[in-house]
Amino acid sequence: MKAVPGRMLRRVVGQLDSFRMLTILETEFKRIISSKKFKLMLVIMVLPDILYLLGSGSISIAEGGVKICLEEYWRQAGDLIVNFWTGLPAQLLAVLIASELIAGEFDEGTFKLLLTKPVSKSSIVLGKWMAFVVCMAVMSLPPLLFLALTVSIIYGGGWDAFISLVSHEVLAGGAAVLLGLITFGSFTIFFSSFSSKPLYAALSAFTVMTLYQFIVPGLSWLDEPAKYTLPYQLGLFLEENGFVISPAGRLYKGDLTVTLLAMYSVNCLFLIISMVMVYRREVR
Repeated sequence: MKAVPGRMLRRVVGQLDSFRMLTILETEFKRIISSKKFKLMLVIMVLPDILYLLGSGSISIAEGGVKICLEEYWRQAGDLIVNFWTGLPAQLLAVLIASELIAGEFDEGTFKLLLTKPVSKSSIVLGKWMAFVVCMAVMSLPPLLFLALTVSIIYGGGWDAFISLVSHEVLAGGAAVLLGLITFGSFTIFFSSFSSKPLYAALSAFTVMTLYQFIVPGLSWLDEPAKYTLPYQLGLFLEENGFVISPAGRLYKGDLTVTLLAMYSVNCLFLIISMVMVYRREVR
């Protein structure tokens, strides 16, 4: 019976700690979305849609309708998700945003101030990571929605095509973009957790990520080395969720369950290591 009050007390403390973490999440979320980097990233993400709209005057349409809109959206969104919205431009900006989450606090000397509040180091890291996830979720939908609207208008699908795209394709595409951006962010937070300068964390993370993406596909001793890259796995995610990226057949093969489990494990691993690094780090 004596153990019951102890368990209740630990549960209450845990809930209070969660509320503090939510405060950190809210504060960090507001800071990120008001930053110039976030606004620049949003402009860069929407840029392909604007170029597509400007180039639509040269498109000749033999027939329109919902089916044509779906096929065009699959083709355009699939290519942009794999090569642009989770490609090098998005990677660089996501890395710049994530690099400031932990290293920025040490660089400005504000991490010590955070520790004066009744909140654990792990809650600080987790709250900041969750704020990054929410911001990337906000980031991932506008370009896909804009593309859906553009395709629906250009290819004569109208409101029916737009609703059809929004109900599934936009959500599936947004989930793929979000998975990619979260993975980049988790990897960068790992570097940010033991760096005192956001720039060093960003350069380290982006360099390693770029080298990995250029080196791994060329490793001849691996069986289909492209499978070990994030763009390939995101392509698999899209095709498993109904995207027909190529009329000639599937471009990406694999097990979606294994892919999601691997991505979940990798993100958790980087997050846990980051918490350990921050916990062991001395604040001067």
